[in-house]
Amino acid sequence: MTVNTSTSRRSFLATIIPASFSRAEERKSPWLQISLQQYSFNRMFRSRKLDPLAYPNFAVEKTKIKALEYFNGFFEEKLGSKEFLSELKSRCNDLGIENQLILCRSDLALDSPEAQERKKAAAYLARWGEFAKSLGCHSIRVDCRSKGNRAEVKKQAIDGLHQLCEILEPMKVNAIVENHGNWSSRGDWVKEVMSLVKRGNCGTLPDFGNFRDYDKYQGVKDMLPWAKAICAKVHEINSDGEAAHTDFARMLKILKQGGFKGFIGIEFEGAADPVSGVLKTKELIEKTLRKLG
Repeated sequence: MTVNTSTSRRSFLATIIPASFSRAEERKSPWLQISLQQYSFNRMFRSRKLDPLAYPNFAVEKTKIKALEYFNGFFEEKLGSKEFLSELKSRCNDLGIENQLILCRSDLALDSPEAQERKKAAAYLARWGEFAKSLGCHSIRVDCRSKGNRAEVKKQAIDGLHQLCEILEPMKVNAIVENHGNWSSRGDWVKEVMSLVKRGNCGTLPDFGNFRDYDKYQGVKDMLPWAKAICAKVHEINSDGEAAHTDFARMLKILKQGGFKGFIGIEFEGAADPVSGVLKTKELIEKTLRKLG
């Protein structure tokens, strides 16, 4: 008889480790964990100083962050490549990486005024959903930022999201909307959309840096009930270690009071060295979490 050693080991450990101990360990787990968005190194990718397949090793080596996020704009031509996906998965597995989500750009608008374009956008983004699923991600990060009448764009966004989420549902992949221009940069508009979509695999990704003419703290509160991830966008860290444009103590307190539990993705977009920017943002988040408890 062949014995599965890994299963046997788990069974053995289960007999010697009390359940109460396991639960105690779970209670010690941080409520907010840190991930890293690939776009933080956008200049390096665009100048080809960094190859998409080298991202996992680079991220872990330089930042010690093992929860990664991706941007499809750096490897759109690889969407149908089984070889690329297999190699990326292999490198992530070797490093013990926990992949989170893919930020997806698309020339087709999910909230287009044209019904046919919305259908095509949903089909295209669903292909990235398949890629995300294979990579171990829980979500794809999408835009709903078409121009136009507020109510009309809202209807268009709801329709597009319904179509996309219906395709993604069997994959167990989420479509998460970020505040990223036009009406989506208003938290109250995103809240209205989410309230009407009413699909379990449709959520939000509040981005600290993308609210326009709208209070960012209120915007995060608006989007938080549907949040499946958070984007800590930072452009500059001051000499005192604080973010120049966001009060992290206030923002993380909002997340905790709102009951969010999950990952906050660092997306550094400043002019400074991106590795330094990411590390300083990581330090800021960790420092703030220690104070919040």
